[in-house]
Parts: sequence; structure tokens; C-alpha cells
Amino acid sequence: MSTPGSSSDSVDKDVFRDVFVPQDESERSLGALAYANGLCVHFGAHLSGLMVGLVPYYPISISASANPEGWMNAQRQAAEEASATEGRLHAIYARLTAQNDLKRVDAFEQEVARICARRARTADLTVMGWPPGEVGDLERTIFEACLFESGRPVLLTPLKKAFRAPPQRALVAWNGSREAARAIREALPLLRRTRLTRIVTVDSEEADSDGFEDTSAQLERHLTRQEVAVETKRAHSGGRDFAVTLAEEAEQFGAGLVVLGGYGYPRSGQWVYGGATRAVLALARTPMLLAY
Repeated sequence: MSTPGSSSDSVDKDVFRDVFVPQDESERSLGALAYANGLCVHFGAHLSGLMVGLVPYYPISISASANPEGWMNAQRQAAEEASATEGRLHAIYARLTAQNDLKRVDAFEQEVARICARRARTADLTVMGWPPGEVGDLERTIFEACLFESGRPVLLTPLKKAFRAPPQRALVAWNGSREAARAIREALPLLRRTRLTRIVTVDSEEADSDGFEDTSAQLERHLTRQEVAVETKRAHSGGRDFAVTLAEEAEQFGAGLVVLGGYGYPRSGQWVYGGATRAVLALARTPMLLAY
């Protein structure tokens, strides 16, 4: 185990200043808001929420000729419902203890993910609620857009997981990839505040194919110089799925945060997260910070 250096002022050099939450009234989204509020209070960060009022979509052939009055009524009803939701959310935001703002944008459903990704680019971190198991298509596309198109990390929190203080323990899933390295860099404000961070490699070899030293040892030294208290563990899957192994390691370690790279592939002009990432998220019981 390595322990961090003794510098007294470097911890506060790298903190979150702006946190973004894609906002609606679901339990999942309100849970993310509560978590983000606690995180922002701790870091002195500003919390920004974005609510999207969904505009009904009617093909031009239908709206223009078949039933224009019905289309106008649907538009009017959707606007009224969005205004009512906005009012309730503003009341919730007024009770938050972190400095905050809530904006509303009206858009078609197929535009929501792009809008959220664009907003996420000007925040240090996006926080989203992520219940174990499968999520809806809209939530999934928002997550994929924020992860792969914003250039910023995404923190997923399980339902009713409040942020009261930085995690005492964090687990870093390390495989030597660019994505994993990026996630670790983005997580440093939290990792520096843990009592212990464990680097976990699953079914890794002692050295890479070029004969160089195993990169987990290099990473341990790097994080020590970054003032993170850190240790390394090699985990063996025993033929089990990587996601199951990682979830068990996090639970046994008592991790309050899991940090890992987000992996995906292009499909129909957009990036979607891959099978390994999907499997890990399906088993998530602990807040997870991902970056691409």
C-alpha cells in the first residue's frame, strides 16, 4: 500500500465547480438531484438542472391535412403539462442547499439526448440516477450522449443514494486503456478525498506484451504522487463475467465509488455503450463515475 505525500494545499486545486443534472420528476432523476446537491455543497460547486418539455411529434402529412386541430390541441396540452412540471421542479430547486439554476427547453424526444450532451460540455460532471437493471430508451440515449459526446465524465448513482461526504473507499477498475485512464483523471477530486482507493485488475498478467512493467504498478505510483492513498489488487474471475467479478470486488471492499472507463461502439451515426459497460451498469449498487 502506498500513502500520499504531505503537501497541504494541493487537494483543493482540482475540484468540481459546475455539476449538471438532466432533470425530470422521476424517482431516478430526483435521486440524482439529491446526490448532486450534496456533492455541490461539499465542493462549493454550482448545480445546473435542465428540464426538457417534450413536444408531440406529428408527421407533416398528418398535422397539415388529417387533423390539424388535434395536433394543435396536443401541442397546447404538452406545453401546459411542461409548465406545471417546471413549476414543481422550481419549487424543489428552491429548497436545495447548493447554489443552483434550472432551465427549461422544449424539444422533440429525438433531440433530447443531443441537447443534454451539449449542456454537459460546460460542466465538470454530469450526475444521473441509474436504477439496477434496465432503464428506459430515453434515459439510455441521454446517458450515451453525455458519456460519448460531451467530453465530460458521468456519475451514475443508484436510487436513494445520498451524498453526505466523499466516499471513504473507492475502487478503480484498471485495464490499461485510454478510457480507464481518462476516468481516473476525472475522478481525482473524489479519489484524493478517500481514505483508501483500490486499483483492481481482473485476470491481468504481470507484464504487458511488450515486456514492460505491469501498468497497475505504474498507476499506483502515479496516484500516490497525486496524493491518493492507494493499493493494488489482482482479481481472478474464475471464468465468471467481468461485471460480476467487479461488483463482488466493490461490495467486499466496501467501495462508496467505482471508477471505470466507458466503452462503446458506433451505431447508426451515434455511439452506444458496449456489452461490458452494459453488464456492469445492470449490476450497479454503488455510485459509478465513467468517462470516455
